[in-house]
Amino acid sequence: MAHRDLPPYGPPEEAPHNGLMTSTSPPEPFIDPRVPGDLARRIVHRRNELGISTEELAQRVGIDPTYLKYFERSADARLSAGTLNLIALALGTSPLALEGGDFERPMAQGRAGRHAALEALSQEHCEVQLAAGGVGRVVYSTDRGPVALPVNFRFAEGSIVLSTDLAKAHHLEQQAVVGFEIDRVDDAMSEGWSVLVSGRARRVDDPDEVVRFSSLDLEPWAGGPRHALVKITPETVTGRVIVHNVILDED
Repeated sequence: MAHRDLPPYGPPEEAPHNGLMTSTSPPEPFIDPRVPGDLARRIVHRRNELGISTEELAQRVGIDPTYLKYFERSADARLSAGTLNLIALALGTSPLALEGGDFERPMAQGRAGRHAALEALSQEHCEVQLAAGGVGRVVYSTDRGPVALPVNFRFAEGSIVLSTDLAKAHHLEQQAVVGFEIDRVDDAMSEGWSVLVSGRARRVDDPDEVVRFSSLDLEPWAGGPRHALVKITPETVTGRVIVHNVILDED
């Protein structure tokens, strides 16, 4: 049976994407109970990479193949730590990798999936990713050329809001256009997504806006006097996601 693993949302809109990272995983807030969890997907992905059937893997591990099939297709099934260790050993990997806990290793070390495809994200799903906030990269021009600077940000009132020092806020405001990029990569699954925003940046100096955006609790990790609020108003928003066609074994 063919199962479309990613994305769980509807057909993506065609949209250009002109920069930085091209990568995967669908919007986090969406949960589809019909789709296996990340651990199950990684087990299926690794098993398919090695050309091992569900029955073969179950035999190597010493568990009921019926339950393994159920686990691979059910979002609420669970494995004991001991069984997970045995599965990881049989698949020539580690429990950490199967659980996606090795996100912090150097990226782009994984191999491309056999049935991978690059698709566009709709603006709605780009905004879902932006709404999570966190760390992104503001891209702007300097005397030495384009610079991508990691910053803490929030997405509020349809704009990207960040807090920086006065000099940088002034420099960003002088730009004709700036870029802003966020992404996430899962090397274990050879998946990832990215969102790219282009628009004008301006310093927030309207008292009402300052009060509203000050409640966003923006605290730059770099510390220091970085209290100048900057708002990037999107003019274009595009995104891409890597999806896979995963073939599940027939019962």
